[in-house]
Amino acid sequence: MAIQLQGTSLDAGIVTRDADALARFYGDLLGLPLAGEIRMPGIGLIRRYAVGSSTLRVFQPETPPAQDGSRAGFASQTGIRYLTLAVSNLDEAVAEIAAAGYPVPVPPRVLRPGVRVAQIEDGEGNALELMQHDA
Repeated sequence: MAIQLQGTSLDAGIVTRDADALARFYGDLLGLPLAGEIRMPGIGLIRRYAVGSSTLRVFQPETPPAQDGSRAGFASQTGIRYLTLAVSNLDEAVAEIAAAGYPVPVPPRVLRPGVRVAQIEDGEGNALELMQHDA
């Protein structure tokens, strides 16, 4: 039996020790709108950021995680290692992110004709691919 989707989006979640630091990256620097916040006593804080019809959840548990994720690059281990955001201002965005001091492991480059990509990190080692489709 296949699942029966109720929507057309894929939401993602990031677990952090410092939701405020990630708010500065995703909310302030990238400009993703804060779609809501909920504090759950005994569980933690979830901030939701709108990404088109999808949602990026940043979760800071009350009990800190037992270990940090790998910071050795997106291909350093198996599992979900990066998210892709379609953008129309790749060069400008990457320049601003680099100027703010965040890692840019892969500067803008041509992936295939008409498509350019870059890879950035949010300061906790979470990789984001920025992809621009040129007309």
